[in-house]
Amino acid sequence: MRTIDTATTIAATPDRVWAVLTDFAAYPAWNPFFVAVDGIAEPGAALALHTKFSDRFAAKVFPVTVDIVDDQRHLRWGGGLAVPRLADGKHGFLLTPTETGTHLRHYEHLSGIVIPLAGALLAMLERRYHQLNQALKERAESG
Repeated sequence: MRTIDTATTIAATPDRVWAVLTDFAAYPAWNPFFVAVDGIAEPGAALALHTKFSDRFAAKVFPVTVDIVDDQRHLRWGGGLAVPRLADGKHGFLLTPTETGTHLRHYEHLSGIVIPLAGALLAMLERRYHQLNQALKERAESG
């Protein structure tokens, strides 16, 4: 298993960050990586993630299932490619209150046959996660 782990501090309350994070309908207005999400943040809910890996290519749609919704604290979904155990992931966001706002941990646990061979893809994903973090920070701090 490989993990991509990113973090940032946001000068907004966890409830504000959570509201932005779980408002999937607004993702097209601010999210550079998940440019659209069809579905709702409820345990067991099916989501269609419209994922933009690069500005040069159209978004790809991935079906995932929400497995953790811990209000204002933890959101996670998981899924994989059409072939079981080829590439599977658990993608999550952890929010921790701080004295000045919220600490965001944005991570993904990846497993499967192709993951050890996907070094360049994992590096690209990490860059995109940092971009998402920055966009979330700006959106939450803008009020």
